[in-house]
Amino acid sequence: MSRQDVADNSNKALLINIVVVVLFVSLMGLFIKSYMESEPDLNAAVLEGFARQFETASSNAHWRWQASGRPERIMLLHFDAQGNEKDRSAVRMAHFGRPWVEQSSDGCAKLWLTLLNVPAMVNGFRVIAEYYPNRDDSQPEALGVCRYRLSRGAYFDYAIDTGDVTFHP
Repeated sequence: MSRQDVADNSNKALLINIVVVVLFVSLMGLFIKSYMESEPDLNAAVLEGFARQFETASSNAHWRWQASGRPERIMLLHFDAQGNEKDRSAVRMAHFGRPWVEQSSDGCAKLWLTLLNVPAMVNGFRVIAEYYPNRDDSQPEALGVCRYRLSRGAYFDYAIDTGDVTFHP
């Protein structure tokens, strides 16, 4: 066997090895991508649960405010999973019957604590509270929304004036 044949065989072996490695890496990449897409987003599911609790707490505050004769403040009761009262929080109410919110991101963060009585955390990640003023000229009376989100992904908006919660996966 000549040196040329040895060099050709060596080059062919190298080329085959490169093709095998590229094929293997490509298949692993496809596997990882399909695995990541099929895995449910647990953080989004937990945040969606908080969105439902938020809307329920806002609605409860509204109806307690109505039943109490529309006072400036109401007492919101918080219960544990067994139905035992675990805490109370005084909630300042706006004249339209929803919890009053300072129109700032800090105000939105305080509203979370007031209505849910839990830290703004999802699976160890901080929930970011942001205030977005009303930009809709067709509804000049709207006060804006509080947006609650993780660093990326799902979020929900709380309309300050109506108490409506909209979840965005």
